[in-house]
Amino acid sequence: MNLLKYILAIIFAAIYVCFGYFLERENFQHLAILFGVGFALYLFFVVTTSDKKETDILLWISLAFRLIFIVAVPSLSDDYFRFIWDGKLFVNGFNPYLFIPSEIINTDLAKTAGLTQELYDGLNSPNYYTVYPPINQLIFSLGGFFSKFGMLAGIVAIRVPIIIAEVFILKYIRRLLKLLYLPHHYVLWYALNPLVIVELSGNLHFEGMMMLCVLVGVYWLMQNKWRGAAFWWAMAISIKLMPVLFFPVLIKRLGIVKSVWFYIVTALVLAFTFLPFLDQKLIEHIFSSVDLYFRNFEFNASIYYVIRWLGFKTVGYNIIQKLGPILSITTFLLVMRVYFYKNKSWEDVFKKMLFAYTIYLLLATTIHPWYVINLVLLTVFVRNYRFAIVWSVMVLLSYSAYMSESYAENMVLIALEYIVVIGWLGVELFCRKKIISLK
Repeated sequence: MNLLKYILAIIFAAIYVCFGYFLERENFQHLAILFGVGFALYLFFVVTTSDKKETDILLWISLAFRLIFIVAVPSLSDDYFRFIWDGKLFVNGFNPYLFIPSEIINTDLAKTAGLTQELYDGLNSPNYYTVYPPINQLIFSLGGFFSKFGMLAGIVAIRVPIIIAEVFILKYIRRLLKLLYLPHHYVLWYALNPLVIVELSGNLHFEGMMMLCVLVGVYWLMQNKWRGAAFWWAMAISIKLMPVLFFPVLIKRLGIVKSVWFYIVTALVLAFTFLPFLDQKLIEHIFSSVDLYFRNFEFNASIYYVIRWLGFKTVGYNIIQKLGPILSITTFLLVMRVYFYKNKSWEDVFKKMLFAYTIYLLLATTIHPWYVINLVLLTVFVRNYRFAIVWSVMVLLSYSAYMSESYAENMVLIALEYIVVIGWLGVELFCRKKIISLK
C-alpha cells in the first residue's frame, strides 16, 4: 500500500475509536458524520484495491479495526443487557427460557442469580421470554460468569467469540471465492464494511457468527461432505433461526433423497443443542416470543409500513396482528418461487439465498440495521449485484429514531432509505448493462 492509504487507514481507525468510546446514539448528526466518512473511506479502499498483497494487508487492518472495540460498551444497542441476564441465569443453574424478567426481578431467584435492578432497568424486553437459541445462550453464559467482575468484563467475554468468528469468516470467504473463481479482493466488501464492524464487533450482534456456520456448511457441501455440512447448518440455526429460510435452496443441489437426510441430520444436531435447556415448556415459550415478534414489533419496515398506512385509512387501527402472519406466508411463497429458478452453479445458490433474504427483509415488520449484514456477506459471492452495499449505508437512517425519547421514527428518512435501495435494486435487476452498479 502507498503512504496515502496508510494515512487514510489511520483516519478510518480514528472513526472506530469515536464509535466505540465517544458516540451517544441519541446524537444522530454525530453518527451520520462518522458513518458517512467511514463509508467513503470503505468505498475508496474497495474500489482501488485488486492486488493480492494489498488485500492481505487490508484484511489485517480490518481485524485491527474490530479489536478497537475490545473494551468498549455498545453504543447503538442495549441487547447486551439481555445477553448477560440470560447468561447469569444459566451459570447459576436456572433455565433462561422459563422465566420472564419482570416476573422474577423481585424474587429470591433473582438474588441467587445475581440479577440486579440496574441490569433489569437496561432490558428492552423485560416482559417477554428470551428468544435467543442455545448456542447464543452458551456464549451468554460467558458474559454471565465474567460479569461478576463488572459489566464491562461480561461484555468483553461475549465480544471475544464474536471477533474470533470474524477471523474465521474472512478465512472462509477467501476459500469460497477461490472455489467460485471470483476475484480474491471481493472479500473487502465484507471485511471493511463499517456496518459489519460496528454492529458485530462493536454492538455484539451474532449475524457474523451465524453466517460463518452457514459458509462452512456450504463449503463442506461443495466438498460433497453433506453430513458435516448438516452439523454446521444446525449450529447456524442454533445461533439465529434465519438459516431455516435457506433450506429449500439445497434441494436442487443435493437431490430430494439426500436433502431429506440432510434435513434429518440437521434437525437431530439442532435438537441436541437444546438438551441443556430441555423442559416441557421450552418450545411453548420460544414460539410465544417469536409470535410476539411478528405480531407486535415494528421498526424500519418498508412494504409493511405502506400496508399499515392503508389499514389505518380503511379500518382505523394498526392491523399488525393480522398482517404479520399474512406477510410471513407471502414471504414463504415468494421465496419458494425464487428457489425454482435456474441452479447451474454454486454462485446461483448464493444468488438465490441473496434474493430470498431480500424478500424476507422487504416484507418484514422489523428491520434492525444489523439484519442487512447477512445481505452484505451474500453479495460478496454474487457478481453484479451490489444493492446490499447501498442498503448497508442507507439503513443507518433508521437510527434517527433514537433522537427522541419515545423512539419515534422519521418516516421521511425511512422512505428515503427504501426509495434509494429499491431503486438501486431495480436498476441492477432490469438494466442489463448494470451501468451504475458498483463493480
